[in-house]
Amino acid sequence: MMSLGLRARLRLFARLQAWGLIMLTSATVSLPALAMTHAADEALPGTTTSFTQHSRLTGHDYLIQVALPKVAPPPGGYPVLLVLDGNRHLDLFTAARDVLGRRGFDKAPANLAIVAVGYAGSDDQAEATRTTVTTLRYKDFTPPLTSGTAPEGTGGGAQFLAYLTQSLTPELASRYPLDLKQPALFGHSLGGLFALHAQQQAPEAFGAIFAISPSLWWLQENDQANWPLRLACSESAGPVLIAAGGREQSPQPQRNDPERDRLRVQRAMIDNAHAYARQLGERCPQIEVQWRRYAGEDHGSVMWPAARSVMEMLLGSR
Repeated sequence: MMSLGLRARLRLFARLQAWGLIMLTSATVSLPALAMTHAADEALPGTTTSFTQHSRLTGHDYLIQVALPKVAPPPGGYPVLLVLDGNRHLDLFTAARDVLGRRGFDKAPANLAIVAVGYAGSDDQAEATRTTVTTLRYKDFTPPLTSGTAPEGTGGGAQFLAYLTQSLTPELASRYPLDLKQPALFGHSLGGLFALHAQQQAPEAFGAIFAISPSLWWLQENDQANWPLRLACSESAGPVLIAAGGREQSPQPQRNDPERDRLRVQRAMIDNAHAYARQLGERCPQIEVQWRRYAGEDHGSVMWPAARSVMEMLLGSR
């Protein structure tokens, strides 16, 4: 009998094919995450392994999944993309790397390692677990406020940033041949808000920053004394991509949810993200800042074109 996990991965495979991330040919096509191993000492090129790590800084247990490319590591180790909400996004980014990164059957695979940071014990099929993950994300991904008091269960971004840079990095270095001097960082929604926080607070710790549909509304609602945001610049900062879907702040009458429509307009996902990108670019001309609006995409579907943009920036022409 086919497991729920395998069925879910096969459904993803079908969606990726439909979106052009996977094209079936006479050659054998595989999704690397289908062959998941669970011990880092089995980490060979082309495999995905995982381990759990408890953080005393945040008090949370994290599931760390590492998808190595199908090539031997370069002398300095594989370049790294850190992906937040890793339980949800690992398969998408692994497929995007392996398909878009090859650019033809006569070329070598991309050498990018994907490190997916998620929560241990999470199962997207369980309503109780989804609620727990939502609670953990709000704590980890929201930054501390500059004034006032953060709502209960939020504002732990400083501790999560310290976990990524002080605890996770040395653990990864002890297990895998990775170049961790300045990994790229990807976040979506609240994860995008955290990615921008990390870019401001620890620009030297990361290379490229990808903030997709960043939940800047959370700062607008809870840190009004610092809104509009006053952004800092650093000579060590890497390139920044900020993007959103073209339908993210428009009502959706077909859902018959007036309150949700009101929040979509009020929270101004597109306008806030665009304004942030413009302000960062104007204030910090030494930083390569890109803004993209993906026409026709919503808060969930924006991940598909975003994954392509990430790979184009990290892998370049091949």
